[in-house]
Amino acid sequence: MFRNHSKRQRKSGGDSSAPAANQKSFQRPDKRKRNWNKQQDIDVGTFSGPSKKRRMPRESHRMSPASQNLSTEQQKNQNNEHRRRGPPSEEALELSSQLKNLSRNKKWDEALQIYRDRSNDKIRDTHHACIMVDMAARCGNISEGEQIFRELEEQKKFISVELKTALLKGFAHSGKLDKAEALFHELCSSKGKANKPNVRTLNTLLRGCLWSAASVSSDGNSIVGGVVTAERAWEAYDNLKCDTAIFDVSSYEYLIALLCYALRTTDARKRIQEMEERFDLHNSESGVPASDDQSLTEALAVAHLALGRAHAILNEAKESIEECKKSVQFAEASRNALKSDTFFSRKRSWKESNEIDDRRSQSNAVFRDHRLSEIETEAKSIIDICSECIQDGALAARDLARRMTTRLVYLSGGGTSERCSTDKSGCGGDTSSKSAQRHLINSLFFSFGLSSVAKKLDASPMTNHASPLKQKDCNRVLGAVGLQGGIFNDDGTLNLHRIFSAGIGATKNQKKRRNKSQRVELELGAGFGDWIVRKAMENPSTNHMAVELRADRVAQIFARTAILSSSTPINNLCVIGGDSGRFLSNYLSPGSIDAVYINHPEPPTQTFGADSKALLSIMQGGKEPGHMLQSSVLIAAINSLKESSKSKLIIVTDNKWYARLICATLHKVKKLHPGRLETVDLPKEDASFQKMEVAEIEGFEGQLLSAIFVGQPNESIGYTSSIGAKGNSYFDRLWRAGAGTHAERRDRFVLIERATDTRNVSISR
Repeated sequence: MFRNHSKRQRKSGGDSSAPAANQKSFQRPDKRKRNWNKQQDIDVGTFSGPSKKRRMPRESHRMSPASQNLSTEQQKNQNNEHRRRGPPSEEALELSSQLKNLSRNKKWDEALQIYRDRSNDKIRDTHHACIMVDMAARCGNISEGEQIFRELEEQKKFISVELKTALLKGFAHSGKLDKAEALFHELCSSKGKANKPNVRTLNTLLRGCLWSAASVSSDGNSIVGGVVTAERAWEAYDNLKCDTAIFDVSSYEYLIALLCYALRTTDARKRIQEMEERFDLHNSESGVPASDDQSLTEALAVAHLALGRAHAILNEAKESIEECKKSVQFAEASRNALKSDTFFSRKRSWKESNEIDDRRSQSNAVFRDHRLSEIETEAKSIIDICSECIQDGALAARDLARRMTTRLVYLSGGGTSERCSTDKSGCGGDTSSKSAQRHLINSLFFSFGLSSVAKKLDASPMTNHASPLKQKDCNRVLGAVGLQGGIFNDDGTLNLHRIFSAGIGATKNQKKRRNKSQRVELELGAGFGDWIVRKAMENPSTNHMAVELRADRVAQIFARTAILSSSTPINNLCVIGGDSGRFLSNYLSPGSIDAVYINHPEPPTQTFGADSKALLSIMQGGKEPGHMLQSSVLIAAINSLKESSKSKLIIVTDNKWYARLICATLHKVKKLHPGRLETVDLPKEDASFQKMEVAEIEGFEGQLLSAIFVGQPNESIGYTSSIGAKGNSYFDRLWRAGAGTHAERRDRFVLIERATDTRNVSISR
């Protein structure tokens, strides 16, 4: 009923980094939208746009030490040297090709060895460094990418905007928005047009703001990330006196989404109007762009849906219905444009074979059509809900505030899980209950709409737009909703009983306090929440937790529960924003979870598990690729399970190769910690499943300590009838639409382990 419309990163189709990040294939010649998001081509080319006079920056931002050491004359010399260079040599092109191929397969160590090989000293340049930095970002290893960047700075080599954008992207992927923002402002303050940020640089930062919500900085004195950083970057970019300082439809789509997640509906509406004026929509008699303008109509459909969703959360039914109707109108116009033969597609990279271009075009067409269908479905669902359910304004605001402060926990964000990341981030080094609660309230206040709700309750503290709330301000907000003390234990872990026993929909004197301990089930990598929201609705006596790294997805899961709760209360689901490894290791008490589910996790590459040699290395304790289900995360998941044979770890994937990688990783974990997990003999419990043979791992001798089963998820592994079998998640629907190169359309690969004794499991850090 309530469906999302954004795309998970599917490596077969390039990098998909945000709900609209890969929506740049169908474009008009007016350069409104550009395909800047192909990872393997990130270092190629720049663009120029229409000239527009702008104000100079109002303030300067601190530049990196190496940049400060370069005089204006030195920067000119660097730029001149860059212009004088001729076309790359055959050797340089060959090195680029090698590095790009390794980047596609995320083979960082091998690529780094080739990059640093002395035989390449005379041909290695910033073009190759850009490929490496971008690869580091995708592998969750940006610290090594930053090292390459700093080496070039120390050598006073020419550093292009493309290379700096690649580094900025890496910071955004790893959730380091403070560094990303500082680098962006450094570019804005630099001398010369060639050193200024372009729209791709801006959009890279805005996508990072979608992934990482506003948080208190490490020094505790400012707010970074989310809509706060986005608006500062927008203003700095708009102030540039530079030909390339233009905005495209993606820029507006990202900022409008951020404003809507923060429930700043008035500001979002102003940006939509500005977007329509900038692209001359107000001159259209029908109010809809030209029939072939697919990218603009799709962006407007997304923007109006986001605004309609925000109004629905705020119990503003009339406004929500109006915006959702506009969204449907634009979605229909966009689909009509998609069917026409006149829409324009622009590529910004070196041309590959026509066969590859055609395949990408066909894949993109399938995704575009599916996404528009999802937009229409969600908009119509919201219209139906808002037409039937209207609450008292004051009570609705208080209920929403209680829901936010107990069922939405934002800890950290990013676009990619970092390698072996289990450190406690987001609390400025202070792991106390008060510090954790202060950081949480600030994130809710600036990025998830608590500011707007607090105003309705007359509990909004007086604060500068970018100044963090102090402890007394946070206490005031918590007091207004009857939640003194917050939801954290003294050691900084979450108090699950306090979270789920806090009533929603009751007055202060009628708070529900359930003393009976209930079953708690958790989903890691919840995406947009299709699966976990439906499971929570169908199992009201069980408490559920959805863990998701990207802040935009966290906001959409919360929106589902808030809007759907107006008709069917969903008070048994808590949405967690954070890295799975960090959350399990640092914010969850050991032995507190009954079941851990992981549905369709993102593989490091679509075919990584096909390499038997790599799997064998992992099974023998070797290095693991960067992905969510590294051994450290699996061990942390084991630690979270209750000491009961009924406690289970269930992993479901559509990718056979990734199932092999997970199986090899589980083998490694069970070898390191014998007796902690026991593989469930699934065919014995349910004859509809069959064991998959994985003995073809070359060089492996002995008994495999885990197993893969093939079949359709059902009640025997915790899936209810409506979310098993045919499958009703976003990706099940996408696969049925014809997308997915390496995904099985019907078969699902299941790995299921039963807890035996979860005590004293230590995580190697």
